[in-house]
Amino acid sequence: MDIIAIAAMCITACIACKAIEQGSGEIKTVLTIAAVILVGAKAISGFGEVSSVIRELFLQAEMDEQYLTIIFKGIGICYVTQLACDCCRDCGENALATQLELAGKAAMIIISLPLFRAVIGIVEALLI
Repeated sequence: MDIIAIAAMCITACIACKAIEQGSGEIKTVLTIAAVILVGAKAISGFGEVSSVIRELFLQAEMDEQYLTIIFKGIGICYVTQLACDCCRDCGENALATQLELAGKAAMIIISLPLFRAVIGIVEALLI
């Protein structure tokens, strides 16, 4: 991932947004969304290699692949929640952003339930 190119694009988009902020808020919003999509696409393109390395490590450790799925879902929930919260805050909807954060935290707890069960099973096995 070329972080310098991504940072330069984001800075350029910010400067352009500030330049057109007074004239047209709609164009600013479209420009911001376009920049977010481009940065997200660039970040996701590099995730395939990371995913394969993590999957290989899980296979070597002979761990249940269900846990790997939980980790990837959790990462996705975190990114989507953060992006949506930032958009809400940019629009001045702080209460909505706070509720979205709460929903994201609840989603993380829900998908983590199998991990909690596994930990409790390990603790029970150690105590017996």
